[in-house]
Parts: sequence; structure tokens; C-alpha cells
Amino acid sequence: MSERWELLVRRDDLAVTEVREAEVPELSDGEVELAVERLALTMNNVTYARWGEVPPLNFWNAFPATDPAWGRLPVWGFLRVSRSRHADFAPGDRYFGYVPSSSHHVVTPGPASRGFVDTTPDRYFAHPWYQTFQPAPEADGRDDRRTLLRPIYPASFLVADFVAGKGGDDGLTVLVTSASSKVAIGIAHRLRGNENVRVVGLTSESNAEFVASLELYDSVAAYDDLAPVSADGPVAVVDLAGDNEVLTAVHRTFQSDLVHVALLGWTHGAQPPPPLTDPTPELFFTPAVEGVLIEAEGEDAFFARYEAAESAFIDVTESWLKIAEASGPEAVATVYRSLLDGTHPVDGFTIITP
Repeated sequence: MSERWELLVRRDDLAVTEVREAEVPELSDGEVELAVERLALTMNNVTYARWGEVPPLNFWNAFPATDPAWGRLPVWGFLRVSRSRHADFAPGDRYFGYVPSSSHHVVTPGPASRGFVDTTPDRYFAHPWYQTFQPAPEADGRDDRRTLLRPIYPASFLVADFVAGKGGDDGLTVLVTSASSKVAIGIAHRLRGNENVRVVGLTSESNAEFVASLELYDSVAAYDDLAPVSADGPVAVVDLAGDNEVLTAVHRTFQSDLVHVALLGWTHGAQPPPPLTDPTPELFFTPAVEGVLIEAEGEDAFFARYEAAESAFIDVTESWLKIAEASGPEAVATVYRSLLDGTHPVDGFTIITP
């Protein structure tokens, strides 16, 4: 395989992938080429594919493929400047950001308070959060876990604080679907020290033992057996499964106590939410919520809180989250397909280098 490649996903059959050799583009003034150093995939990447053509997200629009029958899967990872025609960027500079599943990616850096924002014409996608590249120090012993968690832990951090605010003097029960997912586990960890909040993990029967072994949830229940779940006082739901049958059952069971239903993920597939009311489920869009909090708190204060929480969660994952290593585009495709078909281990992840 060439040192330069791109991985494509068939838009009408997400299980079909193809690796193609990529050319060396000529850089224009002001452009910078980034080379992928390491990346990791989660169910987030599968969600990008499943919602590739679904408005308002349309994730295939982030990095359109030349052939419209195919999509370039968005991924997150650590990157290094490989070539530069920009005075402020030199080969070897290191960043973390959102790029296509390719060995290299060309950007047009513009000023940002932290790192830079890609100003390439016609590349704006959904929210500036996706165009912003964070400066990264040299790798240390925690970088593999950062590679996995940095794209997804902001959702855990923000939605946990958001739903905790829905409680009152009577306490709050938070039901989290897809409780074995990394985002869900991050939510449980973030809420663990809140004495006013009780967190219940909802998961498949096959994953219930693993979820309970984490000792982060106050209790764990299977989707098809909600009877043991008790809730004294208000209830909030964070739905990461995106399974209409599950969400409808939860809503029906706890409706009289529900104060909020947050839609955050689609580990079970891409379905528009069911027509539920009182309360109506609401999309929790992490980039927008983060922007509001930065505006309110100030950037330095917000990121100090976030980085402390992320570091604490990384510490916790050391006891249960196993790291494997692989290289090349076929490894990206293999991990992606295992996430898509549900065979990826819940207690592991793979660091992939080009």
C-alpha cells in the first residue's frame, strides 16, 4: 500500500469499504498538509456514517469524496504538519483534530484562540468545533487514551453537568441507555460524586455484567426488563442508543416523573426519534453547548474544568479499557466494520497508525 491513502465507505451499503491510493497535492500559499500520526475509532464514527445523508448533520458533507457513491469517513486523531506554505506552521508541529479517513489532509489555517481553524473555502461543516485544531504537546504515556476519549468525552462532561442541573431537592435519577459505550461510562463517572443524583445504566443483557463490574452506575438493568428500575422523584434520560423501541418503553414507564430526555447518540442505528411528548426528546448538540459555556465562563476557566475532568476519567479507564495497536488503512476498515456490526469489544479499543 502507498504511503498515501484514503478509506472510502459505500454510501448505500455502509459495510462496504475501499482503500484507494491518494495523490500528493500541490499546496497553495497559506495551505498546510497534515499527516495522521495516530487515530482511534468509536461508535461516534459509525454515527457519522449512519447520519451521513440525514439533515441537519449530513456528515458526508464534511469531506466529500470525488465519487458521490462513496463517503470519506470523518475521524479524530493526532496529526503533524508534513508540508507547509504558511509562515506560522512548520513540519513537525503537532495538533489534534477532525479529518477524513486518509493518511494526509490539507487545511488553510486561520486564527483561533486555541490552535487554528480551517478556513478552506466550502469546507464549513455544522459548527466551527469541527474545523478547530487544538495544539498538542509531544506524546506521553496517556496519549493513546486521549486519542480515543478526546472526541467523545466532551459529550460526557457536558451532558452530565446539564442533566444534573435538572434535579432539585428531591434528587434526580438519570437513566443512560447504551450504558456500555464510552460516552455513557464517562457520564456515569462524572455524576458519581454527586450525592443528589442516582445513575442507572440501561444496556443489553450480554453487556450487563461488564457494565455492573465498572462500579460506576448505581444500578444496571437490561432493556427488556425495566421492572426492577425504581425512581423516587424526577427522572432524566440520556439516550445514546437511538433505538425507538427502547426509548418509547423508557418514556412510557417513567413519563409521570420525566423532566428531560436528551438525545445524544445512535449506537443502535440511525432513526429519527419517535413522536413522544411531555417531555419531547431534545437533541443535545455538544459543540453548541460547549460554546455557550465558554461564553459564560471564559475560555480558560472552562477548559481548566474540562481538562481536569478528562484527566480524571482517563485515570479510571486504566483499570478496564484495554489498548490494541494496528497500522494501515485496512486496520481502520476492520475496526470500523467491527463497530458497525456490533462485534467490537466493549472493554477495548485500537490505536491505529498510518
